[in-house]
Amino acid sequence: MGHFDRLKKYNGKDGGSARDSRDKDKERKKSDKNEKSEKSDKELEEERRKKEEERRKKEEEEKEEEELEKECEKWCSIVCKVLIMVPILVTYVLMPARELVLRPEMTIDMPNLSGMRAVVTGGCSGLGLHTALLMAQSGASVTLGCRSNSADALSRLKKVSKAKAQPAVWPLDMDSLDTVRAFAERWNSQNSTALHILVNNVGSTNACSLTSDGIESAFQVNYLSHFLLTNLLLPALRASSPSRVVNVACQEGYLRPARGWSHRFPEGILQGWLGSPVPIQETIRVGSARVAFSADRKSFPTHELEASEEMPEESSTDLVDWSLDRCRAADAYSNAKLAVLAFSRSLESRLRSSAQNEGVTSHAINPNAMLTDFKQLAGERLSSLSYFPPVWIAGKVFGFISDRMRKMTMRSVEHGAKGVLHVASLKAVERSGGGLYDDTETSFTRCGRAPAFCGRVPDAWLPPVVLDEGALSELWRLSSDLVHLDSSSCESETCDA
Repeated sequence: MGHFDRLKKYNGKDGGSARDSRDKDKERKKSDKNEKSEKSDKELEEERRKKEEERRKKEEEEKEEEELEKECEKWCSIVCKVLIMVPILVTYVLMPARELVLRPEMTIDMPNLSGMRAVVTGGCSGLGLHTALLMAQSGASVTLGCRSNSADALSRLKKVSKAKAQPAVWPLDMDSLDTVRAFAERWNSQNSTALHILVNNVGSTNACSLTSDGIESAFQVNYLSHFLLTNLLLPALRASSPSRVVNVACQEGYLRPARGWSHRFPEGILQGWLGSPVPIQETIRVGSARVAFSADRKSFPTHELEASEEMPEESSTDLVDWSLDRCRAADAYSNAKLAVLAFSRSLESRLRSSAQNEGVTSHAINPNAMLTDFKQLAGERLSSLSYFPPVWIAGKVFGFISDRMRKMTMRSVEHGAKGVLHVASLKAVERSGGGLYDDTETSFTRCGRAPAFCGRVPDAWLPPVVLDEGALSELWRLSSDLVHLDSSSCESETCDA
């Protein structure tokens, strides 16, 4: 066998096995590739399944969050509506309705005032005129102090008067201390031994301007002129004892809507919520001066004005600045009425301190809001925000609602006049002076208390400055200086120059 044959034989045997081996390798590689491919598909399927589950879970979570947000929005909307509507409902509907329903009837026992003489300031209209008419019907001889409308008032008084002495109307302008002095001098010269009832009724919301005497108008008209008139008529009052001084106050003079929850009283922790009234905590402002009160009323310390330096007693009024730069009509009016209440209490204290003055009693009464021609506060400064359309519209809407509700719940002027007459004539209060009477406390008759305490406001509801003897003394001294009462003619600390 040749070499070629041997090579051919070799190739025939070993070549076939090599091909087989190569084919097997190819098949093995192909199967491995197929296996890898199958494995990758499974992994991809598993990954897709996991991603689908994650997506589904995420959608469910988002859906739950969306539902939760909707639920929260729903409850937030309910809470907001409650927080907005409840105060509006309580303030403008429920509280006025409650006051209207619980307001007692002004039923009084009509007195017999025959032989008595009375002076009513501001008696030509409104509360003063109706009070004077009731007094005239009861037999009193009434003299009105008015600045206008005197003819009509005198005509009405003459029609109902049962007194022997004819009623009269004298000029009296509380803007001028000179006319106050002229009125008192005329009375003391013509009726020196006869004055049984003095009703200090004149009130004005005109404020933040100076009178001819250089004093802020609300302070002079509502308080200071009455202070002077009462002191000048005290000789006639003492000579006619038992006699009565009745000072007409108002709620703005001793109560104020609370702000926030800081005012908590024994009556309940909700006292002060939604503007519920609380006693005024401020001092009495006399121009730039402040008549302060002590936290410890029992000690009755000597009070000084809240100023940088102690004010000399002989020139205190020279240091009182009546600047009107920061004057607000509402604040000036309430400050003047607070001074009226303090004066009523201080006068009673001074009268009781001397046996010579026994028989003259001083009281205050709050007749509350009545349907009269008494003008609303003027001169208020509005902020620029109040002219922003939504604020302006809301103010008009709520102002209209408030005005309508206020008029619906106002008392009649006859209601208030009966209250003034009751306090001015009730015999039971002759020896319990210094009180403030208000029909929101109780009815004025048959209330379940002693007659002298029916309708009487407890001391706990009076401003601290009214209860502080030191503050009252300081206010009296300042007032005496402002109206130039001669201290040398004061008897038992009561000036009657």
